Order: sequence, then C-alpha cells, then structure tokens
Amino acid sequence: MSEAGRQFRFVRPIASGGFGTVYLAKEERPDGFSRVVAVKLLNAQWSDSEELSGRIRDEARLLGLLKHRNIVDVYDLTSLDGRSAVVMEYLEAVDLRYLIRHLQGEGKRVPVRVGLEIISQVAHALDAAYNRPPMKGEKPLRVIHRDIKPSNIMLDAHGLPKVLDF
Repeated sequence: MSEAGRQFRFVRPIASGGFGTVYLAKEERPDGFSRVVAVKLLNAQWSDSEELSGRIRDEARLLGLLKHRNIVDVYDLTSLDGRSAVVMEYLEAVDLRYLIRHLQGEGKRVPVRVGLEIISQVAHALDAAYNRPPMKGEKPLRVIHRDIKPSNIMLDAHGLPKVLDF
C-alpha cells in the first residue's frame, strides 16, 4: 500500500480485533529512508464509519503527544486505500496475557517482584497519560485508558512493558 511518496510493505498480521488489524510492515520513502513499523489499519467494512475512523484518529493524535518509555510510540496518522491507519513503533514483544497463560501451562506464575515491577511501570505510564503535559507550559491531556488488561501490555525481551490501545 502506498501514501503520497511512501510505501508500506505489509509483512504479516500481528494482531486483530473487531475494528482493525495490526500489521508488521516496512515503511519505505523515496529518499531511501525506511524503518520497520506496526500499522493499525481499520478493517474495510468499517471504512465508511465516521465514528470508528474518528476514534482511531483521536487515539493516534493523543498517543502522538504522549512520550513515555512505557507507552507505545505513534509516528503518524494516515489513510491507506481510503482506510484510517496509525503508524506506530513495532515492538518485538509478547503481551502479558500470553506470558501469564504460558507460565500457567507450565504450572508457574509471574514472580511477585516481576509482577510488581510491571504494575509499577504501567502505573507510571497511565499517570503520565493523565497528568503529564505534552510540552512544558501546556495542560495535561487527561487521557484515561478505558481497557487496561494484560493483552494491552506488551513485554519486550528485557521485561520493559509498553501500554497499547488507549
């Protein structure tokens, strides 16, 4: 798929929900710049829904303003083939739900110290989304995550959690 001077080469789906699919993609620009990204693309059947397109735009605009090590970085909001798309940081990570289920399958649990560290970092991210202004002198965004759950928390190989899907 392409958009005004740049191409997105979709590699594979990463996750999907009722309204959209997240893809691993490579963004390529005419000047030779490229990077690996995740692209959240509104499903085709919802492309005419102004409400859903608006929700995705609002999420992207807010996340684009939030800068925190535990919140996924959003790079851009665009339209691909008439469908709203959010270009964001690709995380080589697993969601916390998967980790918990995997450990349960082995008769184990997330160690208490690790769990408390994850909770602490996620709490810092949620606090920053609500209380931290995007720039000095501006008002806080007051963003509330309405769907915080293990599947919306990704953990990278170093255990760094990242909150998704605001």
